[in-house]
Amino acid sequence: MRNTTNKKIFERIVEIFNTGDTTEVDKLFSPHYIDHQADQDRPSHQLVDGPEEFKQVVLGARKSMPNLKVTMEDISYDEDKITTCLDWAFTHLEGKTKHRRMIDTLRIENDLIVEHWGKPAVEE
Repeated sequence: MRNTTNKKIFERIVEIFNTGDTTEVDKLFSPHYIDHQADQDRPSHQLVDGPEEFKQVVLGARKSMPNLKVTMEDISYDEDKITTCLDWAFTHLEGKTKHRRMIDTLRIENDLIVEHWGKPAVEE
């Protein structure tokens, strides 16, 4: 049952990236949410605690990757974690569609996202 619930939570995150609508973010994330990928990708930026961090990531992604469409593939579960490969398709500067594949893991506690880890897999 937990796997089904965690998958639905991850699917809602993907939909937020696809639409840019962040109105549900506060319902999905713990106020103590930590994005470990932010430390890797933007070491000089000041982290924002909680759901605001994720909202900023979504808005930044929508702005920097026109026509963004994220899809989930290859889902695996480990207790309170769900890991998936995400395909990020977007329009590049030259008008060509590019794909960025990411391996993302969410730790979910009491139906709230408490941690995120992400790592690029492949960019075409």
